[in-house]
Amino acid sequence: MSTQPCSKHLSDWKLDAKYWIENTLKQLNYKRVDELIIVEDWFLGDVWRIPTEKGNVYFKATASLPLFSNEAGVCNLLAHIFKDKVPDVLAIDKDRRWQLTSDFGEPLDEDVDLTVWNDAYQIWGEAQSLSVEHVNKLRQSGCQSRSIENLSTQLIWHFNQPKIAAILNDKNIVFDNLLSKLEIAVHKLKEYSLPDCLVHGDLHEGNMARTAESYLFFDWSDACITHPFMDGNFIYQFSETSLKRRLIKNYLSNWRHYLPESELQRAWETAEPVCYAHHTLSYASIVLNATDGNEDDVDDFTESFTRYLSCLTNSIRHKK
Repeated sequence: MSTQPCSKHLSDWKLDAKYWIENTLKQLNYKRVDELIIVEDWFLGDVWRIPTEKGNVYFKATASLPLFSNEAGVCNLLAHIFKDKVPDVLAIDKDRRWQLTSDFGEPLDEDVDLTVWNDAYQIWGEAQSLSVEHVNKLRQSGCQSRSIENLSTQLIWHFNQPKIAAILNDKNIVFDNLLSKLEIAVHKLKEYSLPDCLVHGDLHEGNMARTAESYLFFDWSDACITHPFMDGNFIYQFSETSLKRRLIKNYLSNWRHYLPESELQRAWETAEPVCYAHHTLSYASIVLNATDGNEDDVDDFTESFTRYLSCLTNSIRHKK
């Protein structure tokens, strides 16, 4: 990821952010030892690195988009609930969606094998299961509620927006009775009565870091309260192997106090198209609201939108 020194010619909000950072670090008794470094600067938010005598501190500002949670508020709460599983939050400005966190090391490599996924995903499942008792606090912190019941309605609305409709026409995407079948899948999934809980929303190796004793999860802009298996999007796409089956079995063990293993497995299989629909909606919303994004970024999100829509279509067609 490219980095660059923070320019003195900053926009108004970035100047305000710089003053907030300097004042907050003083209050925390952190002394800056070098210039701010821009790590990320795009329409979804900014990440800056601030070298201090106590190590690097990271500033993050998250965009306010329809399906984005208030990441600063969510992280601040999670730092208290799951202290060893999220970055250490030093300070937040919830109204402006700003936060300062301690350095937490490097994310996992993108080519990490399934044995690492197995460990990390099981730990994530433990956190999800524990989060059930905190859903009201999470909502109050700024975490979005995204019930699976609303997926079809929300997808219809997005598909009918001119910007999204143009993409669908360009790709010659035909739905047939896709959304009616999705509603059937949602209804079947709800019959298993698993509780809504914390979902990361973008759980991949680039948003996980290994610690001395466990794994740490970060980048919470897509966080929401919904069905737990909506974080299965990458797992569903892995090739069918014994490692994948063991990974799923270990993850599902976190929910055995709700259902026996055989029913959990059926619920997991039922959830696949619903999970793809959740992520199709996430990317449709980003594409629709990417007014300040450069062409390459928008193209990437458009590709992700159409890929998940294809996964949704294929999984629906193969369901009995």
